[in-house]
Amino acid sequence: MSRDIVYATRDAHGLIEVRESYSGAIRTLHFGNDIEQSRYDLNAPFTLGFEYLQVGFDRLMAIQPATLLSLGLGGGRLNTQLLYALPHCRQTVVELRPAVIHIAREWFHLPEAANLAVVQGDAFEYISTCRKHFDAIFIDLYDGQGMPPIFATPAFFEEVLRCTTTILINIWQSDNAFKALLRSWLVQQPHLTLKRHRIQSSPNWLMEITVNGATNPA
Repeated sequence: MSRDIVYATRDAHGLIEVRESYSGAIRTLHFGNDIEQSRYDLNAPFTLGFEYLQVGFDRLMAIQPATLLSLGLGGGRLNTQLLYALPHCRQTVVELRPAVIHIAREWFHLPEAANLAVVQGDAFEYISTCRKHFDAIFIDLYDGQGMPPIFATPAFFEEVLRCTTTILINIWQSDNAFKALLRSWLVQQPHLTLKRHRIQSSPNWLMEITVNGATNPA
């Protein structure tokens, strides 16, 4: 699909673009290449754009968290839909790049809401110093090149597991660092249950990691 660049900016981490189809119906977010980081259908604004987000949304609807932490914002499509579908849920989103927060507000219509706190900061630093407990944590930390290696380490997941009993994480199937972590550490943890949700429309997995004893629906 041909796209026009309708907004572009650059920060210390690189180029950020918002593109629209020539029809004006589809708006997408890009981090310096053609990989879509978020997709917004202006003719169907209550759709999520990507299958992995829909799977994550469905799991969160089953879990019914009262508190949710999202690491990585993108266009904020999942968080926007959860505001309407789970109005009781108190959401916190951590996003490194101020420009991405601005774009999510201005171009992808992320609402201002009392139960949605958007924090500008580094995800690892936030989780390392966090003293809150969240019913679920959704992780989607890919940039234009992939997920930074620090997020595919036992140190990161140990910090995340201090703060929740349920993790949902978007994984590219080509992410060798995460697959190595999966083989060498995650599957060796007897207190964790891992479930891989296969995505049919893109080379992603949605990995669900649950602390044994948590009462999440199947």
